[in-house]
Amino acid sequence: MDVVKEYLNLKPSKKIKILDIEIPCDTECLRNSNFKELLNNENFKEQLEILDGLENLIDDNINTLLQELEFKFSNYRVNLENLAYTIYKIVEEGGNVIVGNNSIIFEDKVIAKGDEFSSLYEVAKLIDEIKNDENIRSLCDEIKYLADSLWEHFNKNLRRALNES
Repeated sequence: MDVVKEYLNLKPSKKIKILDIEIPCDTECLRNSNFKELLNNENFKEQLEILDGLENLIDDNINTLLQELEFKFSNYRVNLENLAYTIYKIVEEGGNVIVGNNSIIFEDKVIAKGDEFSSLYEVAKLIDEIKNDENIRSLCDEIKYLADSLWEHFNKNLRRALNES
């Protein structure tokens, strides 16, 4: 099987920091893979640069989300990255955090730990409020839209650039 067909069949991907969203391999990812020879194709490389740009926008939005959450949770000790993951997943897919005796958990991620249940309850209540915050929802929606756009770009433009060569 030639490298183009293998690339299109495998759809090499990677995960975005913190949110674990799967996206198509960017330039750097391909440079370190069996598909690096595809970077010799100028058409393909140009399309890949668009993908890199969209990925940078996602990173910017994730950083903004982290800043917003850091501000809103400044009075509490939380794991900011796990909190961002949790908020994103709850906004986009639904779900709830689990408040235990000494921690708040979502999926396998610990968001906060502590001995005082009242403090943990306050964090859980704030998470519940934040998931309805317009700015937070908008950031999460934008991240999801951009991630979906990356796959659309892969399926249309990257595929076309390779097939035309």
